[in-house]
Amino acid sequence: MKSVKGIILPVFVVIAVPFLRAVPQEEPAPDQAGPQMPKIDRPESWADRMRRERPVRELSVKDAIRLALLNNLEIAIEDYNEDLNRQQIFGTRGFYDPRLQFEVGWTATENPARSILDAGQGIPVNTTDRIYFDTALIQNLPNGSSLSLSFNNNRFSTNSTFSFMNPSFGSNFAVGLRQPLWRGFRKTQTRRQLKLYNLEIEISDSQFQQKVSEIVQQVQNQYWELVFAIESYEAIRKSMELAIIQHENNQKRVRIGVMAPIEITASRAEVATREQEMIQSEVQIITSQNGLKRHLAPDPRAPLWNLTLIPTQLPRVHDLTITLDEAIARAMEGRPELDQNRLLREQVEVDREYYRQDGRPTVDLVASLTNTGRAGEIFGSQFVDTDGDGVPDTRMQNVAQPSSPFFGGFGNSWGQVFGFNYINYTVGVSVEIPLKNRANEAERASLLIRERRLASQLKNQQQMIIVEVRNAYESIATQGKRLEAARVARELSEAQLEGENKRFQAGLSTNFEVLRYQRDLSQSQVQELRARVDYQQAVTDLEKAMYTIVDSNDIVLARRD
Repeated sequence: MKSVKGIILPVFVVIAVPFLRAVPQEEPAPDQAGPQMPKIDRPESWADRMRRERPVRELSVKDAIRLALLNNLEIAIEDYNEDLNRQQIFGTRGFYDPRLQFEVGWTATENPARSILDAGQGIPVNTTDRIYFDTALIQNLPNGSSLSLSFNNNRFSTNSTFSFMNPSFGSNFAVGLRQPLWRGFRKTQTRRQLKLYNLEIEISDSQFQQKVSEIVQQVQNQYWELVFAIESYEAIRKSMELAIIQHENNQKRVRIGVMAPIEITASRAEVATREQEMIQSEVQIITSQNGLKRHLAPDPRAPLWNLTLIPTQLPRVHDLTITLDEAIARAMEGRPELDQNRLLREQVEVDREYYRQDGRPTVDLVASLTNTGRAGEIFGSQFVDTDGDGVPDTRMQNVAQPSSPFFGGFGNSWGQVFGFNYINYTVGVSVEIPLKNRANEAERASLLIRERRLASQLKNQQQMIIVEVRNAYESIATQGKRLEAARVARELSEAQLEGENKRFQAGLSTNFEVLRYQRDLSQSQVQELRARVDYQQAVTDLEKAMYTIVDSNDIVLARRD
């Protein structure tokens, strides 16, 4: 009987102690409980505090991308590049614009006579006076030829007695044509420049697409960094709340005399430590926000800089539905860098065709058709009746001849021109053979070097793209495993903390152990969030590597006309 009592009594004590601790007891007087600690306020969530203190803007990933594409300076620069290329095309086509030329002038000369044939008997100075007004229309044609129309007029007068038309009025209308038959036929410098500029526009458009994909990647990654900073803050805040609860429970235990007062100091120190960590995490939020705002509003005076950005999305995890070989094939098909290399090689081919013909001899067909007209005051010799017998008996010089068909002014001259009374033809071939053309040889050698360099660059780009796709693809698998491990670690930390709290309530653990498990849980939550964000960024990197990031975000690329 004695032995039975010896067994039952200790068991009863072990079972009864927790219930005895749970029984409400009269709190000691304040002077018995030690100094009173001020109550610690529970920290407010960052988003709620921002909504209460300042203007905010909530935005999703697509909202951030839209703002970035609308306001990004690098996108604006690409637009300017395309505008410059279009203006270069417009200016180059000006080579085919017709040109109208006018020339009006007056010339007068005085020369001492050296013989009787200069001006006439007894005239010591030969003088001339000429007024002219010429018009020409010149047109370059796409096949390399040039066409000109000219209409020239002049009035000429002199003191020479040998001139029987003084003053004289001359006019001519001419049509001229120069047509390359070998060098410069169709493959002209202007056509070459137009082809190159059109390819430049395609290259600029490809660079625009590449820049858009890079910006979308940067915005997404920065968006997730902001999400990570905010969620890290929230994890630390919740950890601080747990520390505050632990601290308040410790105060109660000290007041009822079941815990030493030193434990309050330890728990309060832990609250202060976690408060410092929370403040430090807010610095990370500020840094991430400014990094995102730089992409969304590069102008420092933009209203967005005065707003607090609050993300509305969290990273999501989804399994890959594409194989590595499919990802590489898609990247090889869609990457803008490869398209730019192809366009650069097309530019080399355009230059090669031009310089191949430019090294040939010049053989040009030259033809012209000219109509001329001449009129003026006509003077000649004429027999005159000087003795009045009605019979001309004296030969007179410099007598006006109004009956002459050339007597008149510009009207008579123009009538001859446009009546095609006097037509002159010219047809010929102009040949120029370069004996040595080192400039052309150097250009063709340079093109061969450029072509080889582009081929090497293409292989290098293909290799870099394959490596980039492989890294992103394999990173997703690795980050998935890391995320799963972080999730398990977080769940185990939660279970450990829950168990440790129960042990502490039962008096089988210490305040130090509970605080340590709280800290471990906070760290595991942050690590899981980091793994989730890294997984999301790895998916973004793969989409960028395959150049599917634009389509996956429902972006329609449209350049301004």
